[in-house]
Amino acid sequence: MVRAGALRAFAAVLALGFGAFAGAQNAPALNASVDRPVVRDGESFTYVLRADGAVRGEPDDAALTREFDIIQRSSSSRVQISNGQTAQVTEWQFQLMAKKSGEFTIPSVHVGDRQSNAVAVRVLPPDTSANAAGDIFMELDAQPKTVYAQSQVLFTLRLFIGVATGRATLTPPEVSGGEAIVERLGEDSQYQTTRSGRTFVVRERRFAVFPQAAGKLTIGPASFEAMVIPDRGFSRVQRFRSGVIDIDVQPAVAPPAALAGAAWLPAQRVTLAEEWNDPSTELVVGVPRTRKIVIEGYGLLETQLPEIPVAQQSGLRQYADQPELSHEITADGLKSRRSVGFAVIAQQPGEVTMAGVQVPWWNVSAQRWEVAELPPRTLTIKPSGEAAPTETAAVLTATNAPPTASARNGWPVATALLGIAWLVTLALWWRSRGGRAARSERHAAATKERSQPLRKILRDLDSACAVGDADAARRSLLAFAEAKFGEAGPRSLGALAAVLPATVAQEVLALETSIYGATSGPWQSEGLKAVLPQLEKLDQVDSQPKNEPLLPLYR
Repeated sequence: MVRAGALRAFAAVLALGFGAFAGAQNAPALNASVDRPVVRDGESFTYVLRADGAVRGEPDDAALTREFDIIQRSSSSRVQISNGQTAQVTEWQFQLMAKKSGEFTIPSVHVGDRQSNAVAVRVLPPDTSANAAGDIFMELDAQPKTVYAQSQVLFTLRLFIGVATGRATLTPPEVSGGEAIVERLGEDSQYQTTRSGRTFVVRERRFAVFPQAAGKLTIGPASFEAMVIPDRGFSRVQRFRSGVIDIDVQPAVAPPAALAGAAWLPAQRVTLAEEWNDPSTELVVGVPRTRKIVIEGYGLLETQLPEIPVAQQSGLRQYADQPELSHEITADGLKSRRSVGFAVIAQQPGEVTMAGVQVPWWNVSAQRWEVAELPPRTLTIKPSGEAAPTETAAVLTATNAPPTASARNGWPVATALLGIAWLVTLALWWRSRGGRAARSERHAAATKERSQPLRKILRDLDSACAVGDADAARRSLLAFAEAKFGEAGPRSLGALAAVLPATVAQEVLALETSIYGATSGPWQSEGLKAVLPQLEKLDQVDSQPKNEPLLPLYR
């Protein structure tokens, strides 16, 4: 029994072994081949994997990417009939391009449990003969020749194409050797030119490169990949590489003693300009005027433009708005702009001279320090609500003038007119006595109605100060100004400060500086909270009814 069982087990093992051998013999073969075993650097070739019979899985292309770039891949499957028998055939095609010239062996590729054969490929150096180089080539140019850290390098890539192409891709140049900011300047331009009697289509692309530190910077190569369609022969994908440009980046130049502390600003040109909403040089105390200062830099990024240095001075306050940054593309590269609006508020009457504005910069063309500046500006400040002196003088002159002969002769007429005026005034006075009580009641009701929102506004302002919420405090103060002074009242914090007591005005201006100032920072709310009782007293004083004055006749 034991012997019979052992024989059966041995027979089963033999059956399994023969079955596995037969399965291996019937397993699909995986064959690898290339369409051209000898190619040039920059030319593509086709690598084909063919499996006869059913197969599962996809090729593991990790072995291909070590020495080659996979440009395109595709697969197909079909049923093949041979000698009355059907068989499934699966093919995978890879368009490969060697990363460099040399002798290569494409290693075995796995598909499921199958393994392909290795394939040898020889990659020759690029053909530098006149005929081959004349079909497609690239030129690089960089200006200026002397480059400083953070200055603009205008880099131009020109691609010359003398044959028909398809599926073309132009890859931007690489930048190595140091950190740099690269900005593409608009879309590509295209034109035709003639070289050695041959017509080429030129595709030009420009970049603005800003090296961030001194040292050596290498720009390039750029690459162009396309399906080249020659007049004769077969089309194939080819890749063309440009040369490189090495740039020596100079360090920043220290400013002279007269400009000590100046920021490094390398540019082709820097300009300063100002605009006012009213060109007049006369201001009124507490009435804001809008001033806009614009700085423009040629060959600069907008983020390189510095903050505009505006100093505060006695009798005048300037509050900066958020800056507006922009740039445009010109033939010489980037032209950047920084625009800042200022609310200018006069504090006291008189004459004041606004200090000039200066921005030092380094001229990369002339290689010297220069200064862009706005000249000082003299302003005349008038008091708030100033009366016209000419009209007052005319009235006084007419009142004090001695009577003329015609006036003496016309005194009866004048007396009659005065009598009529006296009667009219008397009638109006009797009428006003009846309406005075009604007006007093209306005034008291309006005061009571207005005091309710003012109290709520002051409570909201106190809450904003308690939590340090600058924006909420700003809204409450503007609501206070509207409720107290009406629609014709102050519309900004600076204008409100001009009509408030000095201690309160100081805290209101501190809040505005914290929100809009060029050197904005955390708002210290304790100061405004401490002077809130003065705002409440101001409201109470205004809320008290005032005695209505008598008409001038009864003074």
